[in-house]
Amino acid sequence: MDATTGADGTVTAVVDAGGEPWERVQALLERRLYDLPPEGLLEVVTVDRHVSAVLPDWCSAAGVTVLATEETADATSFLLRVPAHAEPSFASTDLPEIS
Repeated sequence: MDATTGADGTVTAVVDAGGEPWERVQALLERRLYDLPPEGLLEVVTVDRHVSAVLPDWCSAAGVTVLATEETADATSFLLRVPAHAEPSFASTDLPEIS
């Protein structure tokens, strides 16, 4: 995957999700996304077809730009750009109830 679309041409972080299910990948991305610098590049690699199918929609909802997608026989790689002003969203996170 060509990562030259970044300001300095480098990927800020890589998430190798392997065969993890979407629920685990989503939780990891939601935590990791806000640790990255604004407009940083994140590469996500997955072998799970379901993750490949839902990741673009999640990115759209989260304000993350999908810059490139590369499919091979073994995996799919996504190059994502972090939003300029990322703020944590807890909409899809299960928080404990306070009594």
